[in-house]
Amino acid sequence: MSGPSNSVPILKWVIRLSILITIGMTCWLWIAPEGLRMLGADLSRIESYGPIEDLPTWQRVGGFLTDAVPAALLVYALWQILLMIKEIEHGRWFEEVSEKACRRAGILMLWGVLAHFLNETIMALILTASREPGQRELVISVSSDQLLGLVPALMALVIAQMLRLARAQRDELNQII
Repeated sequence: MSGPSNSVPILKWVIRLSILITIGMTCWLWIAPEGLRMLGADLSRIESYGPIEDLPTWQRVGGFLTDAVPAALLVYALWQILLMIKEIEHGRWFEEVSEKACRRAGILMLWGVLAHFLNETIMALILTASREPGQRELVISVSSDQLLGLVPALMALVIAQMLRLARAQRDELNQII
């Protein structure tokens, strides 16, 4: 019986660590890419347009903001999951707060998938904007990672719907009793 109670704090720490890594890596990539390169990080997605260090400031800021939007959506979705876990720890499984946090997490993850899809296109436009006309690029791509991102988003929305229906049944049973 002690297994499930020990797994909740571990899950919370994994989510917190994921939030820190998401924020840290997004900032690190655009502030000090040489450090990531030394660690062996794959920067080919961006460096196919040239070294990050050689980009003008406005392109680095634009690239950072383009990467920051999907990261911020993911961080906010993870934060909503932490709020839902807090409610569950207090035994408030079927409360409206839990349902709303789960629904918000699902919607944020859906927006995150869309932002990630648009990220490649906007990034290519920003990083090639200073090139001569005819050398600029427009990239449209959908990867399996982006499509797989739909799975947890849709699952969160289904769970939120289940919580809403369970709460309605609980309230109905309480009225009968």
